[in-house]
Amino acid sequence: MKKITWLLLLMSLAAQAQSNKLSLDTCITRSKRNFPLIKQSGLISEVEKNSRNSDNKNWLPKLSFITKASYQSEVVEFQGISFPKDNYLSALDLEQTLFDAGQTHRQKELDKLNSLTEEQKNKVELYKLIDRVNQLYSSILLSRANLKTLDIFKNELGNKKSNLSASVANGLVLQSSLEELEAEELKTEQSIIETRDNLQALYLSLAMFINGTVNDSTELSMVPLGGMVVGEEITRPEINLFNTQKSLLDARHKLLNKAAFPKLTLSAEGAYGRPGPNFLNQDLRFFGQAAVNLKWNVGSLYTLSNERQSISISKKMVDVQREVFEFNIRNAMTSQTAQINALKSVIEKDKLIVEKRHNISQTASAQLANGTITTSDYLTQLNAEMQAVLNEKVHEIKLMNAISNYSTTKGITNF
Repeated sequence: MKKITWLLLLMSLAAQAQSNKLSLDTCITRSKRNFPLIKQSGLISEVEKNSRNSDNKNWLPKLSFITKASYQSEVVEFQGISFPKDNYLSALDLEQTLFDAGQTHRQKELDKLNSLTEEQKNKVELYKLIDRVNQLYSSILLSRANLKTLDIFKNELGNKKSNLSASVANGLVLQSSLEELEAEELKTEQSIIETRDNLQALYLSLAMFINGTVNDSTELSMVPLGGMVVGEEITRPEINLFNTQKSLLDARHKLLNKAAFPKLTLSAEGAYGRPGPNFLNQDLRFFGQAAVNLKWNVGSLYTLSNERQSISISKKMVDVQREVFEFNIRNAMTSQTAQINALKSVIEKDKLIVEKRHNISQTASAQLANGTITTSDYLTQLNAEMQAVLNEKVHEIKLMNAISNYSTTKGITNF
């Protein structure tokens, strides 16, 4: 029983530790799921469903009811027959479409493509979320690196202050040298407070996006968005938007052609009143009629050519917009590739600089203990070492951010 209890406890601790780890990919996925704009996708689907149902009803019989009462100041006199001056009519009219040349079918296709276009626009807006979360994630990593460097610097100052205090007590070092270290320590504490406050604000912002908890104990992965793999194929949601926009224009063109065809309908009317088709009979009675109607809006042919041309021009405009978009994307990818290569070279130099700066500050520490240099000289070398360490970490984070930006520019397919 105890073994089971310990096993459950270990599994719980492992799950808790796992939940305290975050990657940029995870943050992006959770942000998309939590962002309010995602709800619009469901609304777009509902609109498309309602439009489809409405289109299907075009084939249902159209029923209308008419009632009318009228009075005439004079009526026809025919061979001494007297007609009443008041007339009454109540009619029920029924119309059923028999042939619409495929207009309803094309309209349903158009409604579906309208929905797809709106959905793609929604995806384009959601895609902008990637950059916002990416910058937040990188800012947290940079603030953490800065805070870690400041803590190391403060500890170094504390250790050196302890060593120097004994020398001051023995009269080997001036009190001003110790106070200079203390002043630098206070200045460092100020920077730590500012950095921590800024970091807490960044934690809250990222936590709001992912609908979770982010704090100092949260482990953030240094893996770039989409991993280290970089390609050249553009897979941005805007490309799909351009494609659906052209398909939408094609659907409008097809519907336009169908609208130029005649429509065949069947109509029937049942009425009660007077006079009826036999105006000689002025009794109130039932009568009716049925007909097959061919309706052709010949006037639509006058503007058909112009409307087709307008659609063709619109498609060319979409092609131009896509060409401009791809040009800008490839231009940005070229610049980002150069930045990635430059950062890789810089990081190689950083390692050498950190090593040399560490050796220099160690030598300066020994010289300060021997009284051969001033506290200011030592602080200068220590600051240089800490700045070199920070620069290396900053360049590593910038490289991760640059690769993530490249992937975002190129297009994330699993977003």
